[in-house]
Amino acid sequence: MLTTKEKADLKLEGYIKQRGDNDFFSMRIVSDAGNMTSEDMMSLSKIASKYGRGYMSFTTRLCVEIPWIRYEDINNIREELKRANLVSGGTGNKLRPLVACKGTVCVHGIFDTQDVCRRLYDKYFLEETPAKFKIGLVGCPNNCAKASLNDLGIMGQVVPEANDTKCTGCGMCAKSCKMGAIRIYNSRAIIDYDKCINCGDCISACRMNAIDIKKRGLAIFVGGKFGKRYRLGTRLDGLIDVKDAEKITGDIIEFYRKYAMEKERFGDMLDRVGIQKLEEVIFGEK
Repeated sequence: MLTTKEKADLKLEGYIKQRGDNDFFSMRIVSDAGNMTSEDMMSLSKIASKYGRGYMSFTTRLCVEIPWIRYEDINNIREELKRANLVSGGTGNKLRPLVACKGTVCVHGIFDTQDVCRRLYDKYFLEETPAKFKIGLVGCPNNCAKASLNDLGIMGQVVPEANDTKCTGCGMCAKSCKMGAIRIYNSRAIIDYDKCINCGDCISACRMNAIDIKKRGLAIFVGGKFGKRYRLGTRLDGLIDVKDAEKITGDIIEFYRKYAMEKERFGDMLDRVGIQKLEEVIFGEK
């Protein structure tokens, strides 16, 4: 019979005790920014068939989970994962597996979500934090991977600007805008920035190239979480450059470590200490 500490140690390694009075575990394998090669999947298929019951599932953090693993097989599985260059884990009071949408290849993607996700993973994955800490990256305001429900959410955005010298007033930009942020007045496109969500659809729709990119960057959401007690992430002012994503992430993690109480989620800490203090650390005093 395993002790409570032994079970806790195995959980940190990605072997989670299954429900019921048995010695079975579910094993979690971390993906590469939500991706796996065909070779990776074949290796996991063999492990699932050999040590489990021949099937796999996928977690909300885009990890692969193989249930019905016996405790006595874990050492052999560790060796097989090592040979396949696969990593188990992703639990505990740490930076959890990062989630990114398919903005890298999606027609709506404003930035390379997979590349940025991999860089953040390489630098910060499994960093110790006061409580679990989740990062989600989305390529555009469609928000498929729910950036605002992560402790740190990163969203690609592009601010449009109408070019009066090229605009013919055809209205294609207005028709493409699902937010109703563009109207045609005196044969010219007028953008209502209070309604605009910076998705860039109007830029793609304009056949006259009359909608320019005023600014492109990343919107940052902080303090989001979901579950029994949920909190939508608070959006910080402005947009940051893609090249600054790693530094901003590091600054936010260090801020969390400095001001959080033990096992306090990031959003709860922000409600206690104030969002302004975080913005001062990241962007400097205004």
